[in-house]
Amino acid sequence: MIDLPIGVYYSGRDGRMLSERKKLLSSYYKTHQRNLSLTILKIALIYLLLSIGWNSVFRLLHMPYSRAEIKFLLFPVAVLVVILLLNRFFKIKPMLMQHIVLSFSVLVICCLYFGSGYREAWGYFLVIPILAGMYGNLRVLFLYSTVGFVMMLGVNLNHPLVTGVFDSIDISNRALLYIILATFSYLLPKQLDQLYNNQVSLIIHSMETTIEQVVKTFIVSIEAKDSYTFGHSERVSKYAVELAARLPEFQDKQRMQTLRLSGLLHDIGKINIPETVLTKSGKLTEDEYELIKTHTVVGGRMVEKIPGLGQLKPGVLYHHERWDGNGYPTGAKGLDIPLEARILSIADTFDAITSSRSYRQAASVNFAIERIKEASGTQFDPALIMIIDEVVMSWRRIYKKYNEDLSEFEKLLDLP
Repeated sequence: MIDLPIGVYYSGRDGRMLSERKKLLSSYYKTHQRNLSLTILKIALIYLLLSIGWNSVFRLLHMPYSRAEIKFLLFPVAVLVVILLLNRFFKIKPMLMQHIVLSFSVLVICCLYFGSGYREAWGYFLVIPILAGMYGNLRVLFLYSTVGFVMMLGVNLNHPLVTGVFDSIDISNRALLYIILATFSYLLPKQLDQLYNNQVSLIIHSMETTIEQVVKTFIVSIEAKDSYTFGHSERVSKYAVELAARLPEFQDKQRMQTLRLSGLLHDIGKINIPETVLTKSGKLTEDEYELIKTHTVVGGRMVEKIPGLGQLKPGVLYHHERWDGNGYPTGAKGLDIPLEARILSIADTFDAITSSRSYRQAASVNFAIERIKEASGTQFDPALIMIIDEVVMSWRRIYKKYNEDLSEFEKLLDLP
């Protein structure tokens, strides 16, 4: 009688976690927002202090080179100091900080309009869409560009610095210039988004390459302990992917990649099992069987502690659970077993039956499929068994390819 590996995986309550790409992009934007906000505040402080000093010198020396109202320049400095102190002691969140900084910028520009004494001070309002565009958020750009546009028109119409010099055509041209500048500011978020996406793509590719290398290293370490399991991890991974491809839950590439890697590392915990137990040709003792069962827990802990592999834990930990609750290590049953593990359980069983082991010879593909179908509703998820016939042909191709490779491997090693 052939011993079927006990196994299935986690539940139907599959929550969608942010992908690494989204996490990295979010991290980039938060860092960008924080640094940009502090930079704008520092530049504003330097400019205001310089303006106050510049105009104060002319006032003290009674030189006719300043019309500035110093009180209008001192007020935003006081507000700026309060903002910097609040951020220092309370660590204002980047998203909130960007609104505080942009609102402060509007305040500074209004103060400069009324207090600088510069007849063309309306031009300060053109800075608003530029600053808003630097944050890389189109909604923020639209909001503050609109605020700046309304305020520019409002002060020009109701509080002109020089009366009787310009007419409605001047105001119209100023509005047009503002709109043009705001439109060009739209390019800033687009360029920033493209830049960050390129950086994230490079990092993700590097991470994936590193993870693949780590995974392959572990596979070699595991299979070196038992020549009978040569190729087992790769075959289980490929069988699992073929089965999952028929499910709507795995049309997401990220989730399919997680399943593939889970299949490759599902037996990683066996690295902790002595070779004498793994390669034993006779029946295992009760203690030896209990030792074998620890590989799921050990494997789950291992991937959990390795950066980039934590998401593989459900498949590695639960792939020996059973649909009826008689599996290990937790005795989970039904939909309480992760979907990835339920898929890996079937793939693991198919490969176990169709592969030679130290204690028995391999069985045929047809025999393996029949045994798996017989275990529907007890060991395996019935819903997955219903689509098993759809993958038989692709499983046969994988089986044939790897058995040919195994024959070559045995010749190289001169195994019997």
